[in-house]
Parts: sequence; C-alpha cells; structure tokens
Amino acid sequence: MLKKPLLCLLLAAAAPISSHADDVPAKLAAQLKSAVATNTGGQVQVKQLSMTPWPGVYEAMADGEVFYVDATGRFGFVGGSLMDLKARQDLTAKKLDTAMAIEFDRLPLQHAIKEVHGDGSKVFAVFEDPNCPICRSFTKFLDQLDDVTIYRFMFPVISPESQGLARGAWCSPDRAGVWKAMMAGARPQLNQRCDLDGLVEILALGERFQINNTPTVVLSTGKRLVGATPPEQFLQELEAARHLVAQGQQR
Repeated sequence: MLKKPLLCLLLAAAAPISSHADDVPAKLAAQLKSAVATNTGGQVQVKQLSMTPWPGVYEAMADGEVFYVDATGRFGFVGGSLMDLKARQDLTAKKLDTAMAIEFDRLPLQHAIKEVHGDGSKVFAVFEDPNCPICRSFTKFLDQLDDVTIYRFMFPVISPESQGLARGAWCSPDRAGVWKAMMAGARPQLNQRCDLDGLVEILALGERFQINNTPTVVLSTGKRLVGATPPEQFLQELEAARHLVAQGQQR
C-alpha cells in the first residue's frame, strides 16, 4: 500500500485493474514518470504506464497500486476522485464539501441542546443518535474539548427505540441532562407525550439536507463532517472553521 502524502487518502480504495494492450511510447513514458516523481517530491515512482481509451489519460502503476494520470503528470484520477498531485489536494472532495455545505444560520439552533465550554469560540453542531456506537464514543471526545460551543441535535434515525428515547428526552424538564445520560447509555422510561414540533423540524431538516448518517457535524462555515472523523483532523477542521469565520467578520 502506498503511504504517500498525495495519494494516501485515495489509493487505498483503488482496486487493481488490467492494463490496456497498447504501450506508451518510450519517450512519453519517461516524461510522465519523471513528471509524477517531480510533482510528488519523489514519493511516488511509477513503474509501469499503459494507454487507456481516453486520449491524454494514462494508466499508471506504483507499488502495486493503479491510478490514472494526465499527460502533464500533475493531475490523476484515483478511486473516482481527481487529485492535484503537486498541490496534494483532492479536488473532488473540495467540490463535494461545497455542494454538501449547510449554511449554519439555517439550522434550527433554537431546538438544539446548547453547550458552551470555555470561551465558546469554536462553534459547531452535531446530529447524534443514542443507539449509534460511534456517536457515544464521539460525544465523550466532545465533552473534553475546550473553548467550543456545541449545538447537539437529537437525530433518532437508527431505530424505533431511538425515536422513543428522543421523544422521552425531548419531553423531559431536564432535556439536556436526560439526553446526555442517554448518550452515555442510560435507557430511562419517560413520558413521550408533549409538543414534538421541534423534534419533527430537526428530522425534516435532516431529510432536506440529506443528513443520512450519525454523527454528522456541521461546522460554523457550513462544512459537514460525517462519521468517525479522527480527533486530530477534527480539531484541525474546527480551528480552520473558527479562523475563516473570524476573517469574514473582520471584513
């Protein structure tokens, strides 16, 4: 497996596929191999190149992994994503981030459970389900963060039991405390009869914005993070969002 900065996000998902019969001319092959090596700082050494039916796109193999590269040796297709090898950027991911962004102000924050730690400068929302194992681990991590404002949305989408738990927490006079206990594993039997319009609004928003998994985090910039984001990456994303929002407010 290639453990290189430019391809490590994508090459793991790329399945080896058969090469095409036509060989790349020797001069062009040498140029492409050199260009890929240069654009990746020497970290990816192409061992084999083959033609593809797509003019100007070549099949490359390095360390047993297959990817596709253009004639400049800078841009490559791996696992359905377009990579800028020189800039170490997943261009497809950037486009998806933009397409899947949710304007933070459009979230029904009045229906969330709000927590403030420290100065509360790093703001985000999280959609969580008490029957989601990753959510339960993730919420323990969130509890340890400093200087954050967290908007927790009850998002009972995993099972009918989740829906009952959410209704019970929603109808409780101590909504925040009960929900926190449920996320820690408690399963109290509570009254589920009250005005549930706010909970319905949260679920409707999730459907409208295609929030299909828990946990889903929406950063203050609108970027969403889905599933088990590694802690170090999450903290970097959180700080980057805080910085971008602060820059926008200063303009």
